[in-house]
Amino acid sequence: MTTTASAGDVRAEVAALTGFDPETMVGPGTDVAVFGIGGTGVRSLVSACRRVDAGVAVDVGRSVDHPDDSAVGVALLVVDPTSSVGAEERALLDDLRVRFGVVALVCTKIDAFWDWPRILRAHRATLDPRAEVPVFAVSSVIALDDATADSGIPGLLEWVDDELHAPPAVRRERARLGAALAALGRAEDALIATADDRGVDTDELVRRRRALADTRDRGRADRLAAARAGLARVRSESYAGVAVGTRALAAEATTQSSQLTARTGGDFVRWLTDETVMLRDRVDAATDERLDEVRASALLGIDASPAEPGPARADDITGPPFERPVPSRRRSGEDALLVLIGASTGLGIGRLIVAPMASVQTLQWVSMPLTLVLGVLVAALVIRVRRTATVRVDLRNWGSEVLNETRGRLEHRVGARVAAAEPALISQISRFHERRARQAAAEIVAIDEQVRAQRAGATAHADRERLARLRAARSELLRSDAATGSGSR
Repeated sequence: MTTTASAGDVRAEVAALTGFDPETMVGPGTDVAVFGIGGTGVRSLVSACRRVDAGVAVDVGRSVDHPDDSAVGVALLVVDPTSSVGAEERALLDDLRVRFGVVALVCTKIDAFWDWPRILRAHRATLDPRAEVPVFAVSSVIALDDATADSGIPGLLEWVDDELHAPPAVRRERARLGAALAALGRAEDALIATADDRGVDTDELVRRRRALADTRDRGRADRLAAARAGLARVRSESYAGVAVGTRALAAEATTQSSQLTARTGGDFVRWLTDETVMLRDRVDAATDERLDEVRASALLGIDASPAEPGPARADDITGPPFERPVPSRRRSGEDALLVLIGASTGLGIGRLIVAPMASVQTLQWVSMPLTLVLGVLVAALVIRVRRTATVRVDLRNWGSEVLNETRGRLEHRVGARVAAAEPALISQISRFHERRARQAAAEIVAIDEQVRAQRAGATAHADRERLARLRAARSELLRSDAATGSGSR
């Protein structure tokens, strides 16, 4: 490529070398889009720019292509001295330059860090090593406090105004130039990285390939065995917790049922219902905690989202963990027989008590009424004691059946939660090792290609020739830009 090459020839060379044709770019718009990664102060910068000059259309940019990207005329990438920059920010800057052409690097929060010039130079060396992008240092806080002269925002907006109000042909030429330089830089970096990889010793590549092949599926069996053993431990420990809880409730229910009466039976039912609900909640919490421990141990070193808890029945959540109706006392023939027995017993005891009075002539007239009164009292006492005993027996039996049903349901619930957690955990481990196996396979293929290329010795000259063409095209672009006076830097 000579110094007299036309702009069309230069762009054709760029398209042939990088696959990106600057002629396909849409004309630049009139908006300013602000981009950034993490808490770099993108929204604060937008607010500060609007505060200083409300006439500039500044908004937060989008990190992916959108149909309305043609409205963007200038893109700003925000960095700050508080965090480091790396491949993610470099890729974002290259993408913005290819998409919009005219891009500036803006460092914020300079009011809070006295060492910001050194950090900004390091950031630019990482993001823009060829110094092709303009750089600004600003403080959004100072601008929002009405001290705009010291904030650096006016200088940034002045550059933006110059870019947006340049003649359309000049703006289009600047955008195409920036996009072409970005595409050439990206291709040159990729070629240099490839050449560096090819420069690795063949024996080192073979050793790396052997290490990848040996570690490709290492650890899968150990993780799966640990996960299954941990889940079995969760199941057994939860079952033991259910058994201990139900035995403790059974002992307490026996103690309370020995003091029941017909009036306190409802209190006993409510108490046992509340206790079973609290037991279920304790078992659920303990089971979830044990499952989390197993997940944390089995997924150590795996970037995976936590699995969802196991399924639970709706009635187990909204009500007590049993479906046992409370026994109700209803009148029956047995009750009538009990009344007869109580009456006969009372009359017999009454006659026994008043028998000595019959020998006294003056007390014979009161013996019969006294016998009846004593008989009624004794009969009532016998009937009450008998009914209380029946209530206690019924509620004791009901409580025992409730606790048996509760234990069975809670054990089933624990088993269902563990069974639901097992496939989710196993699938996370399997997906991780499958991804690692695919990555290792891809790296092995790349290493094999490098080894073949080194042994063939046919690519070194082609790489050097392509790198020389890339650098020549970049120099020609900068020379043509300086000759026409369309540059913006």
